[in-house]
Amino acid sequence: MKKGKVFGKSQIAVTAMVLALAAAIWLNMKYTPSSGKYLGEAAYVNNTSSESEAVQTAAKAEEKDNDYFASAKKEREAARKEAQELIEETLKSDKLTEEDKKSAVAKTEEIADRMESETNIEALLKAKGFEKALAVISDTGISVVVKSEGLTSAQTLQIQDIVTSETNIPLSNIKIVPIK
Repeated sequence: MKKGKVFGKSQIAVTAMVLALAAAIWLNMKYTPSSGKYLGEAAYVNNTSSESEAVQTAAKAEEKDNDYFASAKKEREAARKEAQELIEETLKSDKLTEEDKKSAVAKTEEIADRMESETNIEALLKAKGFEKALAVISDTGISVVVKSEGLTSAQTLQIQDIVTSETNIPLSNIKIVPIK
């Protein structure tokens, strides 16, 4: 260093940067509203609409979902109960042959097997993370309704795997319906 020279170019540049940083911190503190004592503490924004309206809207949407799944299950149970009663009345008839009685008993067993499979599928889907699920087995295939914003291919494969493991229905006869 030369004698008599107190500041060099690099020292002036560093000093200017430190002053700019200090000015930026000061401006940030001055113009950023402080809502609390702690750095990063959140401030809530007041909404002009009432909070109860938002809660009621969310509750109605949830109730609608619950209504769909609950009503679909009730309708399914009512249809099965009616079919079961019809089969029982048929079995009580004196005009039936042994072959007709065997056919009626086989139909009763088929209904019971479908009920068990549907219940197992619904339970397994809930275990896999689907909040609401409904499985309906028909003579031609199965329809699975799940509550979801949209299904990924992995979720679709999970549903198909569960259905094929619980039933003998081929993949081409499995319909998956997501509902929001």
